[in-house]
Amino acid sequence: MLAGVPAVGSIPYVASDLDPEMNPKMPLVSKSTFSKALLNIAEWGDTDIFPFPIDNHFMFDSTSDIAQLLESSVSDQDLALSQVELRHHSTLSPVGYVGFRWATQIEPYWNAYLLGLVLHLGDRIEGARVPRDQEAVYSYRLDPDSAGLFWAEGWRAFQDRGRVQAAAHRYVITADVSDFYQRIYHHRVENALHGVDPGHNVTRQVMEILKRLSENTSYGLPVGGPASRILSELTIDQIDRLMMSELPSGTYLRYADDFRIFVDDLPAAYRVIGSLSEKLFRNQGLSLQKSKTRIFTGEEYLSILDPVDPPEGSAARFQKLHLHFDPYSDTPEADYLELKQQMEEFDILDLLRAELAKGQVHAGLVKRLVRALKFLDAEPQERAILSLVDEGNFAKLAPVLPNVLAAIRDCLRDLPPAFRALIHQTLRARVEAGHPLTTIELNLHYVVRVLGEDHTPENERFLASLWDRPHGFSGRPSPGIQRDITLTFARWGLRYWLSNLKPVYAEQHPWVKRAFILASYELGDEGRHWRESRKHAFSPYDRLFSQWVAEKKQLRAWVIPI
Repeated sequence: MLAGVPAVGSIPYVASDLDPEMNPKMPLVSKSTFSKALLNIAEWGDTDIFPFPIDNHFMFDSTSDIAQLLESSVSDQDLALSQVELRHHSTLSPVGYVGFRWATQIEPYWNAYLLGLVLHLGDRIEGARVPRDQEAVYSYRLDPDSAGLFWAEGWRAFQDRGRVQAAAHRYVITADVSDFYQRIYHHRVENALHGVDPGHNVTRQVMEILKRLSENTSYGLPVGGPASRILSELTIDQIDRLMMSELPSGTYLRYADDFRIFVDDLPAAYRVIGSLSEKLFRNQGLSLQKSKTRIFTGEEYLSILDPVDPPEGSAARFQKLHLHFDPYSDTPEADYLELKQQMEEFDILDLLRAELAKGQVHAGLVKRLVRALKFLDAEPQERAILSLVDEGNFAKLAPVLPNVLAAIRDCLRDLPPAFRALIHQTLRARVEAGHPLTTIELNLHYVVRVLGEDHTPENERFLASLWDRPHGFSGRPSPGIQRDITLTFARWGLRYWLSNLKPVYAEQHPWVKRAFILASYELGDEGRHWRESRKHAFSPYDRLFSQWVAEKKQLRAWVIPI
């Protein structure tokens, strides 16, 4: 058990007949908890790295049916694993200009299953962590009132608290963990879960999924999803408590893998770095990034932070805006207009040009700027997009290219056909010329999403030639890209191509198979006969998916979402 961590959180745990772990007649994880997991994924995505799969739409529309299936699966995980393959796909995700991290997208059904398991323990996990009111640990605090699961103001509160402490101390230590998610040991996760899961029933199921995702290695959490964030926070709570036990109150802050520690003399700063390094390595097998471990004076640290009250229209002021728009809210039109009015204070195009004029862009600022493009009128949108795809600027966008391409796709839908054709031609040319950024699988995936918006002979030929090419550096096609091309061709009604895929259906990745189930509805009687001959082999999840497609096809206005 973790040192300093209560057995089941800071709130004493009392067994009850209402607890599924103590009452075998109740499901281990409730349908309502799985529904919460499904709706979170539907709105916020399964990761913050990969393009959202079509399953997100399916989960939003069929929450109750899928949650019921998940609830039944949790009673016999082995059977469920034999029925729905726990497949995943890992690839390189760019970090900075020359770095990468390993990112994993999980089979959507099992991603929802894992998140449901973790949310079942959510209150106990939050109760076991250093309490939020101690103003020390700010990352991924579970918040029942937040649509996104987590306290939305965590990062800002972390920065604000750091500002106060830097003003009160002579030195500030900044550090972060090297390869945080990828290096977390499974037995540390398991030990931490035992503290909040008295019967260990949920723990066993979580660990079985992690073991399969890591292909039987003993470390690593999939990067990018909320379940991993919650598990990592529970695991590293031990380090929080150990460091806080030897430091003056208020001088230790952490957000995910970022540490801020405040001291008044240099010898103390070196001792703290040594102590933190030793605790991380001895207890968690983790280490600090050498290049990011630094000692600042309080004044130096404050000088690199954004000002508290930045000038009107400035980049610093723009970064303080909350840009999330929820199309499923009760008042989507009013919310959109309010956001658009907020944008009027800023010259988004000028701010973007200023970043592109630099040798290296500020990744966080550019991500926010391109998200704001959809609130601009058509003419400045076109100018911004042309700047983003310009040959001289394209390479500068390496750290944020997926975000840029996603924003371009959103804007192009409402721009003139001739302009869309120009942008599509530019992106196709980048790929065909072997531009280094488009040889990265994740970036190529987002290019496919942009081209899939318009059915033109050029896009059709390009995507057809791309389907079975190697994508990225693995030498193999990406199942995510193949899935999206299959769905795109189904949307375009390319029966000749879809019919040609039918004989090799059995050889495909489960995500491509699921896409072809949808595509089969475009093949008329041929597709119906194929489904009748194959439906006995569909997983329970794919049978629900097929039913969802059948219902959607009854709606004349339905367009296959990609």
